[in-house]
Amino acid sequence: MPGSSHEVDATFMDELPFSVREPALDLVRYATLKEMLEMRLHGPSLHYRNKYNLTPDQWNLLLNAVILTKISYFQINTYFPNAYIDKLIEIAAFAAGKKGASALDLYQEMLLDHPVFADWLKTCLLVKQQKIRTANTSQAAQKSTT
Repeated sequence: MPGSSHEVDATFMDELPFSVREPALDLVRYATLKEMLEMRLHGPSLHYRNKYNLTPDQWNLLLNAVILTKISYFQINTYFPNAYIDKLIEIAAFAAGKKGASALDLYQEMLLDHPVFADWLKTCLLVKQQKIRTANTSQAAQKSTT
């Protein structure tokens, strides 16, 4: 999350036209991921519509970028439930215009232009694999003691 020492992917914001960077920065700083998703699905809030005069296409473009940026704020580790990791990947695929893509497919898509985000996705995959191995090891140990 903001203020942590891990790398946040700013490349999505860097690709935005200058005309939408100010509202994008505003959203990244002050909106939650949930608020961003609600705006992406239902349009910007009245506050943001009044504050920034943008077209629906501009809103969608900047909301996709800020959603992907905000997702990169999450520092994934083994304490993160797999269901949360899966939901973040699903949201990322939606915002990247790849709805339904697997984490691996999304990783391949991001690797060239968004390597920090690709690393974030790789971490998601590695953490999920590690949790599966740990669970399998625990189950095997329980079976051997019974």
